[in-house]
Amino acid sequence: KKKQRHLASRKAGPDLGQTLASAIRCHQAGNLKQAAGIYDQILAIAPHHAETLNAKAILACQRGQPLVAVELFQQAIRSDPGKAAYHFNLGNACKDLGRFAEAIPCYEEAFRLKPDYAEAMNNLGTALKGQERLAEAIVAYEKAVRLKPDYAEALFNLATCLHSLQRLPEAIVCLQHAMAAKENFPEVYNCLGNIFQEQGKPDAAITCFQHALRLNPEVAEFHFNLAKTFNEQGRFNEAIDCYQKAVELAPGLAPAHNNLGNVLKGIGRLSEAITSYNLALQVCPDYAIAYGNLGDALTQIGDLNGAIAHCQKALELDPDIPEVYMLLAALLFMTRAWAQLEQLLATTLANPTLSTPNKEWFMIQQALRAWMTDDLAKCNEHLQAAVSIQHRQPQGKNETSRLSYYCLLKKLADYRTASPQFYDNKDALAAFMIGDSHCLSFANLPLRLGDTAYKVTARLVIGCKAYHLAKEGHNFYKEALHRNIADLADNSTVILAFGEIDCRTNEGIYHAWMKKFQHRSLEAMVREVVDGYVALIAEIQQARKFRIVLFGVPAPLLSKVAHLAPDAMAAYLSVPRLFNDCLRKHAGKNGWKFLDAYALTCADKGLSNNRHHMDDHHLYPAALALLA
Repeated sequence: KKKQRHLASRKAGPDLGQTLASAIRCHQAGNLKQAAGIYDQILAIAPHHAETLNAKAILACQRGQPLVAVELFQQAIRSDPGKAAYHFNLGNACKDLGRFAEAIPCYEEAFRLKPDYAEAMNNLGTALKGQERLAEAIVAYEKAVRLKPDYAEALFNLATCLHSLQRLPEAIVCLQHAMAAKENFPEVYNCLGNIFQEQGKPDAAITCFQHALRLNPEVAEFHFNLAKTFNEQGRFNEAIDCYQKAVELAPGLAPAHNNLGNVLKGIGRLSEAITSYNLALQVCPDYAIAYGNLGDALTQIGDLNGAIAHCQKALELDPDIPEVYMLLAALLFMTRAWAQLEQLLATTLANPTLSTPNKEWFMIQQALRAWMTDDLAKCNEHLQAAVSIQHRQPQGKNETSRLSYYCLLKKLADYRTASPQFYDNKDALAAFMIGDSHCLSFANLPLRLGDTAYKVTARLVIGCKAYHLAKEGHNFYKEALHRNIADLADNSTVILAFGEIDCRTNEGIYHAWMKKFQHRSLEAMVREVVDGYVALIAEIQQARKFRIVLFGVPAPLLSKVAHLAPDAMAAYLSVPRLFNDCLRKHAGKNGWKFLDAYALTCADKGLSNNRHHMDDHHLYPAALALLA
């Protein structure tokens, strides 16, 4: 965007003219203090000398005194209103102050006085763009280009307006003309890179951003845009390098810190990600999405209190960030903060920006809570509020999982409605079944272990695998497990039901082995997960003296593995068999009871006998009595 401020050279008289010429030479040489002194000498003699007032105003702009400059330009215009350059310069000073409404008539007057003034028309376009008057800005830029066809800056500005209006082919043509008019114009390549990125042409975008950086490697925005494209291409190390260069050049560029955090979080470098988010918040304390992203990173390291606080801060600043709502709801559910969850849901369900699928999931979470707290009526009420989920094709893994929870709960609620006699055991001791979705099948049922009668109280840790509990270091799932046992009395009976997700074909141990670990023994991977999982349970048992019961993994249905080739099927079927063998041995070694869901459900070759499955993964509630 070209700014042009004209230092006048017309002489006002023999003595003043020579003095002004001397001042202008000092000014142009960068001797601003000396030039200012000479300008003041002239104005002491001739206080309305327009050319001197104009020159002093330009100097005030260079010194960062825009308000002083505006007053001086206005004095110059009052002294000589017919000079187009003075109106142009006043327009620039007002524009730089963001006073676009005042700048616009200045440029219009400059153009009226000088109808070939392409620069005035270009800057008029910029002032109009500053007021979001894009259609009028385009007209102004087009006039500037007609007056001066090789005016690269006007072509570039025209392209940015066309880009904003998604008139991408026209914007590209303008940028190409700007390149031809001015070879060393890195902003043109940066803008073209942004357009190519939007068009789904990442290779072309990368080429443009890299060319912009060759022309000027000191612009943080160019590194930032290149980083975004690398990240979208999965070239994470290159994205990290570019974001780091961007924040090195512009430490106050909060989006670069935030995006760097996102890349680092995505590849598991959580402590570095947290540092980046905190830096983003240091330079921009009201950066709502950075609070949300920090909350997500803290979630993954198991700092759930910190995660909740940062998510709440994000929503306080911007209540229209759906992903933060969803994360906060998950955190409150996992930490059993029911009062806060109800308050959040009441706010969320009234939020028009939240999508129907997300609102359905909130209702399903309420239904899950009602089911686990033995409130069948409330469970049915919430399921009815989410009924539309079953009429829509799920999009992606999250929606598929939510639909699965809805369908499982609906089947369980219908089962209990049809068979209420199986749930009559109100006065029994509580046995706490903590696990993935399998714990829901047996919620509120009677259970006899030895001579003691119990009633199962389910506590759900959504999506938790034995793998998560076996990993070194603290994490979200370990913290969620600890939160779910924190209020239990020592010596409570605790049934752990994790591992079924680990034994699926499309996620878990077999999936990981097929994807990147075939150089390892599949059996060794199974043992590693079970050993780590059981080690955590043993540690908990030693501290709390719980009576531990391990719940086994059911045999898989043929329908879930029929797509596998014979060799692959044999390898896969070894996973649930080995997993249960390891669990059984650990239970025996530690003196724990083992509920052998695998033996109950297994037929020939390790597949399900189809007698006890309620759906693709879960067992009928009646299976619990057979297991015990």
